[in-house]
Order: sequence, then structure tokens, then C-alpha cells
Amino acid sequence: MKKKYSKGELSKEILKGLALGGFIAVCFVAPNFAQVAKLFDTKNPKDNWRLKRTLYNLTKEKLVKISYNKKGEEIIKITGNGEKRILKYKYKDLKIFTPKKWDKKWRLVMFDIPEVHKKAREALNFKLQDLGFYPLQKSVFIFPHECKDEIDFVCEHFKVREYVNYFVLTKAENEEYLKQWFNL
Repeated sequence: MKKKYSKGELSKEILKGLALGGFIAVCFVAPNFAQVAKLFDTKNPKDNWRLKRTLYNLTKEKLVKISYNKKGEEIIKITGNGEKRILKYKYKDLKIFTPKKWDKKWRLVMFDIPEVHKKAREALNFKLQDLGFYPLQKSVFIFPHECKDEIDFVCEHFKVREYVNYFVLTKAENEEYLKQWFNL
């Protein structure tokens, strides 16, 4: 394989490939295992065995389903549980693109999440800090780059969209301090 995958990473890459449709298309055109193995550039029996074992484990965990069409061709499909796992991967890998030139606008995220959703509130708070937001108050965060899609994704992930507000500002108090904080 081109890359040495650590434990669980190969499963993650296979699921992501299925989510993008790459494997399914390959399987319909040339659906045997050798074609799937080409996507990972397997060159030796050990790599092939690892890939087969990973696919087997994914089917055992009910994250993918392997079926056969009338011609006996193998078709690999992602299951509902597999899609949920992919969302977790996307959440973990989420990053905000930072352009080279700042557009001189601030993005403010404010939320008032009820106590009933305390765990989601804490997780959102942690994720915003993890993404590089500056906490102005307990539930008010600021960031200098476009991040609406990422905020929407995180809010949907925690099912708290209705409690979160997103603003674009042209001026912020203590702007010089914020510019220093974000190295602008």
C-alpha cells in the first residue's frame, strides 16, 4: 500500500471511499476485489490480506454490505450504520479553511442551549475552541474567516441548530487584540 495505515485508519479510508462513491463505481465497472485493491495500491499478498480482513470486519460490524449481482459480481455498499460512522469521522476531521488574505470580517457564533441539552452545549463549546474560535464569553465565540457551513454541520451533528446564531461583523470591540490573537 502507498501508505501504512494505523489500526482503524484503513477502515476509515474504505468507508470514506464508499461515501464518495468511488468504490461503488469501481465495483459496478469491474467489481472484483482486485479492482478495489488497486485503489489502495496493494502490491503484495500481505496488503491484500489486510484489505480483505478490513472489509470482512466492516461487514461484521454491519458498516458495509457485500452482495452479488446475477453475474456473480461483488458489490460493496455502505449501510446506515456506516453512514453514521462516516459522519463521526467528518466531525473529527472538521477544519475551517483559512484563506491567505483576510476579508476583514468577523464571524460571531452565539448560543443559548437549554440545560436539557447540557452535553451538546458543552460539546459545541469544546468543538468551537478546537476549531480555533476565540471565546468572548461562555456562549459567544468569534472567528475571522468564513465558517457558516462548518457551524451548520456541527450544530446539526449535535441537533442544536435552533439554539445557535451566526453573525458576520465588520467591526469588533478590541479588534487589535483579536487580530493579534489570530495572527492577522
